[in-house]
Order: sequence, then C-alpha cells, then structure tokens
Amino acid sequence: MALEDLKSQIYHCSKCGSCRVAYRQSLPTCPAGEKFGFESFFAIGKNAIARAILEGDLEWNEKTAERVYNCTLCGACDAHCYAAMGLHPLETYMEMRRELVKRGLGPPPQVKPLVDSTKANDNPFMTSNKNRGKWLKKKEEKKIKQGQEVLFFVGCSLEFDANANSIAKATASILDKAGVDWGVLGEDEVCCGFPVYELGEEEEFARLAKKNVEAINKLGVKTIIASCTACQMVMKKLWSKYAQLEPEVLHITEFALRLLKEDKLKIKKEYKKTITVHDPCMLGRYTGVYEEPRELLKMIPGIELVEMERNREEAWCCGAGGSQVLCNPEWSSETASARLEEAINAGAKEMVVPSCPTCMMNFDMALHGYANMAKAYGAVLEKAPVAMKFLGTAQKLSSPFMKMRKTADIEVIDSTELLDQVT
Repeated sequence: MALEDLKSQIYHCSKCGSCRVAYRQSLPTCPAGEKFGFESFFAIGKNAIARAILEGDLEWNEKTAERVYNCTLCGACDAHCYAAMGLHPLETYMEMRRELVKRGLGPPPQVKPLVDSTKANDNPFMTSNKNRGKWLKKKEEKKIKQGQEVLFFVGCSLEFDANANSIAKATASILDKAGVDWGVLGEDEVCCGFPVYELGEEEEFARLAKKNVEAINKLGVKTIIASCTACQMVMKKLWSKYAQLEPEVLHITEFALRLLKEDKLKIKKEYKKTITVHDPCMLGRYTGVYEEPRELLKMIPGIELVEMERNREEAWCCGAGGSQVLCNPEWSSETASARLEEAINAGAKEMVVPSCPTCMMNFDMALHGYANMAKAYGAVLEKAPVAMKFLGTAQKLSSPFMKMRKTADIEVIDSTELLDQVT
C-alpha cells in the first residue's frame, strides 16, 4: 500500500474535530495534541500533512517525520473518526511511517538499535534468543510438543525485561492450576514484530510474521495465549497480511475468564480493594476486548469496581505507545500520570492493568519518577546499543533513588498477577 492508495480516506476528512475529544465527556482524547498544542499533532493536522504531500505542497522531511513519529498510536482518533465519518486515520499515519523509513527519515535515532537487534537477534532486547525461558523453573519440560493444546506465546518483554518476568510466571502458575496442557517455544520463539511494525519497518515485520506463522502452524496447537497486549493484537490482526495463522488467539484475560467459567480455575481468596481498570490501547481499541477483564475481576470476592471517566473506547492512553517510552520518556510519563490522577479521582485504591507489560512499565515510571533516568538511558542507548540489555536492571536500581516516595497515592497491579494471588 502507498499513501496514494489512501487518497479517498485522506480527502474525506471533514475537520469535524471528533478526533480531539472523547464523545461522552468532551474530555481530551489525543495525548500528542494535548501535549504539543498545534493542530499538526492532532489527527486533523496529520491528515492535512498527508494531503499536502499528495498534492505536492509539502515534502517528506525531518519536520514531517517529527509530526508523524510524535504520536502514541493509541487509536483514540481512529475509534472516534470511524464512528463519526467511517474513516481510519491510523492507517494513514502508519503508511506515512513506512514511507519515512523508505526515505531514510525514520525511525527516530533513539530506537534504531532496537530495529538492528530485531534483525540480528529476532528480538529487540539485544540479547540472544538462547536466553529465552530463563524465568521457567523447568525450561526443558515446558518446551512445546507436537499436538499440545495451548501455546503460551511469551513475547519479548515478558522474557527479557526483569520487571515483566512476574507476569510470565503468574501466567504459567494459572495455567498449571487449571490443568492446562501448555508449552512455550523457548529459544525458537521470535519477536511478534510489533516493535518494528509501529516504527514503519514493514519489511522486517513481514519477515517475522511469516517466520512465526510457519513455525506455529506446524505444531498443531489449538489455542495461543499471550499475556502481552501487543503480541495478541499482532497475532489477531496483522500477521494475516502475510500468512494465515491457524490456532485461535486469546489474551490471557480472555482465556482465564474461560477457565473460570468452565470451573477449571477456582477463586479461593478475597481481595478487598476498590479498583479501577485501565484499558490498554492494543487490547481495547485495537482488538475490542473490554468486558472480559471487568467480568473476570467482578468474580473475585471483595472487589469494588469503579470506572474512570474515560473508559473503554474513550480510555486515555498510558503514553508509552508509538515508542514514546524511549523517544519521549518525560512526555510518556506525563501522560501516564494523567491516567493515574483519573484513577484516583474515580475513588480507586488500585488500578488494574489487563496484562500489558508496556503499560505496566510506563505507569511504574510515572509512579516512581524516573523518566529522567529513562531519558538519559535513551541517549546512552543511541550511542551504545549494548546498554539495552540493562534496562530492566537499571529501572529497578534507579527508581528508589530518583524519588524516594511515590508521586501518586495509588497502586498499579497486573491483572494476571492479581488472579494468581486469589486462585
């Protein structure tokens, strides 16, 4: 696809402004527009840039790249524009990113090492795939076998980020409690491709999609589960552009709810907290999974669920998407802080995130105030890519010293870890 192929969408923008605010509350919905203020950072403006390029009034250059890459790709504008006008502006931004990559104007320098690592190692964490599975107690026993029922597609973050290993362990614990016949690919697993996809590196994404689908289809598994919202979204929606995946794909919240309803997993403890649910963009707006996490939480005795003003389709992004957590960590953290404040204003004592390691990392950054550390790390990464492998450790070591107390009076917990606690 080329930008020219999206001409009909681009020219049908009526400048109605539905991409600016949430429908029901008339509250801000675009993190980039709210942060930078100029119309060119909203969907209306980016669409106008695309039109000007098509008409020859603007050129592809660094200023164009700045506008296109300063976006969390949260999809709020897409959800609102489709409801109002039947258009998908997100398709335009993604095509613009692909074109910028082709012209050598993207991705941003801070994330180029991630792309290089993905090409060299099949993961963006600058480490060998042989290091996958270290979080498993019995690594060899859990290697997927031909014809097993369930494949747990772990994903790069849960494998290599020390802060996200706990989500992988909680997932494994729940599967074992429910007696599920499951396994992992281990060192044979390769990145789902989302980190390079969102940057516009389409050729590399196509390679990973084809490699994944070919390997997984040979196994004969019936179901793939992912405890990463990006992994599940890519498998459900994007791999099919290059190859047809045969097994059913479910996010862990969808699968765990099924296990509870089938009485294979039993809740044994109370959890007496007032909680609210954050809707990760990849799980919510991208794949439409909103009710399953809420239904699951309501099954836990003692929980009082309250909703934030912006929820489901209108949920405010955590701020990490589009690689902003590395390219613009301070802005990313500001966006997350706004969400934490919204959760506090709803009366919640805890905000539950339906297993999204990127959301969890960004909220942790906002809670403990180490965005400056992340910014410094990004500068180091750009010059010394080998530093990438130390991200998880650096976060754990730095956060207590960057700010000794939390910046917001609320806890953030992963839904899978919470479920593991009460089952």
